[in-house]
Amino acid sequence: MFSKAVKFFALSFPLALLVSASAFANTCNNFASYVCANGSGKGLPNTVNIIGNGPTGSSVGTTVGLITGNSFGVIMNSGSASDIIIIAAFTGSVGGTLNGSPFTSLSSFPEGGALGAISTTLQALGLGTAPTSFGYVDLHSALGSGQTLTVNVSGLPAGTIVYGLALNQVTTCTHGNNRVCTTATLITNITPNSEGGITGRPPVVTPEPGTLGLLGTGLIALAGLVRRRFAS
Repeated sequence: MFSKAVKFFALSFPLALLVSASAFANTCNNFASYVCANGSGKGLPNTVNIIGNGPTGSSVGTTVGLITGNSFGVIMNSGSASDIIIIAAFTGSVGGTLNGSPFTSLSSFPEGGALGAISTTLQALGLGTAPTSFGYVDLHSALGSGQTLTVNVSGLPAGTIVYGLALNQVTTCTHGNNRVCTTATLITNITPNSEGGITGRPPVVTPEPGTLGLLGTGLIALAGLVRRRFAS
């Protein structure tokens, strides 16, 4: 199911746009036992993307990020992940499961710079104005570059926004004569601020006046045909 979506995604979002720091204020905040690779929380690669079942209808939302089925996909544009974490923003209380695992509650959203885009997308879908609670699920699943990980959804409330974070082992060394190196599993890649997936119904498309006029003309012609048949 996701193979077609991946191809569409690749055509719709050039890599230069996805990793553009000017387009997305990519911030990463430490949470639970997870720490951002660069320490400052800024400048992590925007290479983890969510693939849903259709468009969100928001000017800042992803073209394939609306999650209406019982699963969604996670794809890495470049790089790989030893593990994937899904963070979520809820318009109500934390609920639902991913791959059978419940969410662990958080006091704030780990990708703080995304909250503005999240609110805009929620309003575009008529699902509220801002999230009120947050949580995460560690999928304990690796993901290679260009591969898609399928995440099964159960009981996820409408209006829930999901983002992906990639974990990898990172080695850092001190400078000087007494060089010491340490290796830790850190957050190395995140979802672009405007590219999270959202659970909900497809946007309602309002017909243009011209379309309505054609529909009305067609109905009148059909009524005239029916009258002629009855008259004969």
